[in-house]
Amino acid sequence: MKVKQIMALAAELCGRRDVADYLEKGLTADAAASAREEETLLRCYNLAENEIALDYLPLKKTEILHSDGALAYTAFAVPPLEIFSVHGEGGEKLPFVQGEEGIRVKAGSVRVTYSYRPAVKEADDEPSVSGKAGERVLALGTACEYALMSGLTDAAQLLDRRYRDALACACRERGGRLKMRRWV
Repeated sequence: MKVKQIMALAAELCGRRDVADYLEKGLTADAAASAREEETLLRCYNLAENEIALDYLPLKKTEILHSDGALAYTAFAVPPLEIFSVHGEGGEKLPFVQGEEGIRVKAGSVRVTYSYRPAVKEADDEPSVSGKAGERVLALGTACEYALMSGLTDAAQLLDRRYRDALACACRERGGRLKMRRWV
């Protein structure tokens, strides 16, 4: 499923069938207004994907790198946010110390598992969170952000409840971390 399809689902959840038709089929009465709504939905999608990946269901990557006693963060394929584990060539878990510029770890070949921030997406990109639950959670998160940006506070409150419930289910299934609900 593409980001554009998730944006169309979010528009439908907000009651904006006109925007969903524009995203799915290109049908619109006002092209300029529909393009602005698409841009807003894309911004909302990126906010929701970022929140999910950073706060609830981290995107994990494992890489094999060669260490000379230190690994710079620039040596990783994508900049790491949190290092989960470092293993040696034989599979043994290695101690490591994180610093500002990188991590210090025993010299040699090491396998590092870490989380990273999702890239900013365009409408034709694939989402970073995959699976059915991921698409549903992304659509609800995007719809919630869109309703808030559009001033639809009642719809935003309802969508937020559905979004948090879907996040709770996804976190239980995938071993994510779930924060307590609270209104600021």
